Amino acid sequence: MIEKVQHPRFHIGESLLPQNLPIIERLGLSHEISEIGVLKPGVEFVSPQHEKRKSYFFRDALFPSPTYSFHVQRAEFDEILFRHAIKAGVTVRENSLVTETERTAAGWNLSLRESGEADEVSAKYLIDASGRDGFMARKHGLRTRDRKHNSAALFTHYKNVSPDAWETAGNIAIYWFEHGWIWMIPLPDGITSIGAVCMPDYLNTRVGGLEEFFEDTLRLCPKALAVMKDATRVSGVTGAGNYAYKAKQAFGDGYLLIGDSYAFLDPVFSTGVLLAMSSAERAALVVDAILGNSAKAAGLKRTYQRDLNRAIRRITWFVVRFNTPVLKYLFMGSRDVLGVTKSVISILSGDVYRRGTLGWRLGIFKIMFAVSHIKIRKLNKAASKRLRQLPAISMPENESS
Repeated sequence: MIEKVQHPRFHIGESLLPQNLPIIERLGLSHEISEIGVLKPGVEFVSPQHEKRKSYFFRDALFPSPTYSFHVQRAEFDEILFRHAIKAGVTVRENSLVTETERTAAGWNLSLRESGEADEVSAKYLIDASGRDGFMARKHGLRTRDRKHNSAALFTHYKNVSPDAWETAGNIAIYWFEHGWIWMIPLPDGITSIGAVCMPDYLNTRVGGLEEFFEDTLRLCPKALAVMKDATRVSGVTGAGNYAYKAKQAFGDGYLLIGDSYAFLDPVFSTGVLLAMSSAERAALVVDAILGNSAKAAGLKRTYQRDLNRAIRRITWFVVRFNTPVLKYLFMGSRDVLGVTKSVISILSGDVYRRGTLGWRLGIFKIMFAVSHIKIRKLNKAASKRLRQLPAISMPENESS
């Protein structure tokens, strides 16, 4: 395992989903993760058009197991996983940057740059876990932007955010505002992760630095600002553009893409870590099978991509509609008809690979969306026009204050 930086290191994506926990349990790390986490029973949505917030609890999913998850500081979480891999016998190289890959008859030769020195390692098979860097996807021209969801994010950490930010302690709170949405994630030691995912026509109005722009953005959401009057920012503001993307395929000759190296979605449903861990687990099984019987490689890789794409499609359907008045209308006032709300909670809990009853209930929700679209046509017409006319994002892929 080749890691370009040194653990521990900061990373965004601090809110886990219930479906992360079975993977963590199979790794034998349940106790260690619970020790560093804040219990997360569900998610709550706050809308400027609605007086009361709406809460959804994982215990109410179609298949409620597990019924909770955790928020974690990713530096701690990632280091636990990384050090566990070492204990399991994995050879790791930290502070090593892969600069080139060469396909050979026996597998791969990788050129590294480690502490200023050049080196090489070889491998039978390659799993690209390079995240948003997308090493193999970029090298082979596979990455495509998701122009249906053209947004970017600003995020940082605060202390002393009011407990009123959450109706239920431990929930992740999502605050809608005119230009996108804001997350508030309670972390250990009184830290709150706060981020704003914004549409590009608003981002392009920025004239100053990130910190000033982020604070101006919070002021546009009075309900979020109200719980931050005594809060103090304890870290710099980071921006991430080129936000949503997907590679044309999840595999190539002798390699697989996992997690963010394949696709990155809006973090509104906290699926980033889940897709990373679940695709990694599935990829490990696929590679193990391929190394045992290379004749099965093509079919195994197609199945891997098909299952991953099904999960991504289910999440993306909600993501691209999240800033529409129709989805706000449904989320803030939903009633559980035929278990439809339970199916939505299942998606919120990360149960995105399941077939059967989940699929047809989600189909009913989509019908409800279409009917509601007609009922609030005027509101939705203006929002749809804005989404169709969004410009490109001016923010670089990574920018820090």
